[in-house]
Amino acid sequence: MKKNIVSALLAFTCVLSMTACNKTKPDNSSSETEEVKTSVQVQSEVSSQVSEPVEPENNQDTTVISDELSVADARRIVAETIDTDTYLILDGKTNLEIDSNKYHTFIIANKSDNKAVGQIAVDCKTGEKFNYKGENTIEDYSNFKLYDPEVDMEANWEGIFTDGTRTLELLPMDDKSFEYMIDDGEDGGTAQATGNTAKDISRDVTFTYGEDGSITISGEITGVFTR
Repeated sequence: MKKNIVSALLAFTCVLSMTACNKTKPDNSSSETEEVKTSVQVQSEVSSQVSEPVEPENNQDTTVISDELSVADARRIVAETIDTDTYLILDGKTNLEIDSNKYHTFIIANKSDNKAVGQIAVDCKTGEKFNYKGENTIEDYSNFKLYDPEVDMEANWEGIFTDGTRTLELLPMDDKSFEYMIDDGEDGGTAQATGNTAKDISRDVTFTYGEDGSITISGEITGVFTR
């Protein structure tokens, strides 16, 4: 009888233990379900991104490049030899075309009374300046009222010249300066030019370019040299 009671108690204790174990065991079914859902969602997003068509980049350069001077460029050329403290540079006739050449034109006027003193035309291709007389007529820039050879003359500071006994060789460095050698380098230096005048940067030597293309040297060196 006692043995039966003890066996029954042991069996009941085991049942209680098993029930407690089942209650404390973590339920992984919900977390596993969430992981599956998350995995499916990520795969779906990746698939949609991969399958979405990608528009090719358009790297074609559509910039139009022109070799013609702009109005601003032409104005700067005019301003190089016009005293802008005294004169105004005003836009003149646009779209001026003479013999298939295009020009930008400018009216030069006194700042004091706004009266025009003349007009300048600038070649859109070369940047060369002309005196504009109006009515599609241009002439040499030397005819412009404010023309000053010491500033405006386009001197050719290049070549070999002679005064009959000596030779003078000019070697351009840029638009505003050149090297010079006399008698194959026995004398020489570097000069900076403005208009028809150039001066040695380190000593008293001045070059003056004449209307006939001759070069007169004064200062420490003297002479008149022609091509």
